[in-house]
Amino acid sequence: MSENVIKGNVKWQRILLVTLAGIFGVALIVFGGISDKNADSETEMQSNPYADADAYANEVEMRVSELCKGVKGAGDVSVLVSLKGGYKTVYAVDAQSNSSGYKSEVVMSGSGSAQKPLIAAYENPEIAGVGIVCSGGDDPAVRKEIIDLVSAALNISTNKIFVASCE
Repeated sequence: MSENVIKGNVKWQRILLVTLAGIFGVALIVFGGISDKNADSETEMQSNPYADADAYANEVEMRVSELCKGVKGAGDVSVLVSLKGGYKTVYAVDAQSNSSGYKSEVVMSGSGSAQKPLIAAYENPEIAGVGIVCSGGDDPAVRKEIIDLVSAALNISTNKIFVASCE
């Protein structure tokens, strides 16, 4: 009888082992898919350092503020940057010229259903305007210097920059 009990326990142990292996395999499939999605997100974040347009605007505001503080007579400086639109994704394009004309198509990476367009670059959002308030903003020479400086630094026209004095 004890021999039958031992054989029965071995049978249940095998069933338990197969069941646990199956559960482990399913868990690997589920969590493996999640980690691939996270890896894709991390890769995209590494190639695009700013997660959103607000973070980009804040970074530009800080840099312009530090730049303007260096202008003689500017004093305390506050900056607001407004953006037009968001990030633009630039895809890699394969351009070919032949006798019938010009042909271009987006370069794809991967194979089968996993094909994705190859991203060549991200373009920063367009700066719509910059508002600067500083204690020296009532002096025309300081105002002109700040406008010219910000225009050159951000490569935007001077009519997109306004400098005002603070109380």
